[in-house]
Parts: sequence; structure tokens; C-alpha cells
Amino acid sequence: MKWTLVVFFLFCLTQQNYAQAFARSWDAWFGQIQGGVVIGLEQTAASYALGLYKSDQNHGYGLDFGGVTLSDSKLLYGNLTVSQDLLRITRNMRSPFYLYGSVGIGLTHLRNPLLQDKFLLRGDDMIHFQVGLSPTYFFSRDFALQLCAKYQKQTLIDYQLDRLWSIQLGLFFLIPNFKPF
Repeated sequence: MKWTLVVFFLFCLTQQNYAQAFARSWDAWFGQIQGGVVIGLEQTAASYALGLYKSDQNHGYGLDFGGVTLSDSKLLYGNLTVSQDLLRITRNMRSPFYLYGSVGIGLTHLRNPLLQDKFLLRGDDMIHFQVGLSPTYFFSRDFALQLCAKYQKQTLIDYQLDRLWSIQLGLFFLIPNFKPF
């Protein structure tokens, strides 16, 4: 019993010291690579996403691009998003776990052989709104594993695609010495 308490105490002490490094009060640029599944047009398909994000305190904003093929349609999208760490709204709690909520707006391009409109990119181009939730676990200050669940609502549609659900797992990593502005 005594050794169990000693081991438990040492474990808690190491976890507390480990958590000290994750007090994220810096601004940095992060990259993101994700893969997962999307549900849309009453089907499920594999998807990918690439992103660039700016972290500032417990907030962030970013730009991401992704794609998926649903039956004979190829879907490409781009988003502008803002995010907030929902666990640290009022104070900077030290932990390697973060829960980001995000909202965004973007452009979706659906290329299908049946669609030959003359607007923009010769397909169905739609504006979309997106909300998401992303649990993120930082293994170090520079590297994290992130699970993203998103709902995307399409507007200005001419085709059958009016919403997308997605879940993706990916890597979230610091881009050192990247200072575009």
C-alpha cells in the first residue's frame, strides 16, 4: 500500500511538471494535415484537409483546404476559420489537452460531368458555413494529435449537396521561424 501511494504521488508530480510546458500563451503558426471521412449526398467517402493556423493566446484563425470524391462528383473546399479553446475561455489552465471550437465561412466547388455552368470554375460553386469541435492533445509544444468533427451547411446550391458532416484525424504541428507578417 505504501509503495502504491509513493508511485501515485510520483506519477502526479511528473504529470504536473509535464503540464507546465503547455501553458500556451505565445503566438505561433501551425500546420495541419488530416484524413478522415465525409458524409454527403447520402454517401460516405474518404477525405483530406491541409491547413495553416495562427495561434494567439487561446484564440486562433486559419485557412484550410480539403477535398473528397462523392460518387461521380469531386468536391474541393476552402475555409477561413476562427477558433477558441473552450477549456480556457477566462484563464490559462495548464494541460496538454485542448478543446477548440471553430466557426468558418468558405467556398465549395463541386465538379460533376452533369454540371457545365459558366459561373467561376465551371461546376457548382457554393458558399458554405462551418462549425466544428476539435479535441487536441499536445505531446510537446510543437506537435499534437487532433480529431476534428465538422458540420458544413451549403448555400447558393444548384445541385443536391446541401450539407456535409466530416470527422478527421490529423497532425497539428508548429512551423518554426514562420513569420509572414
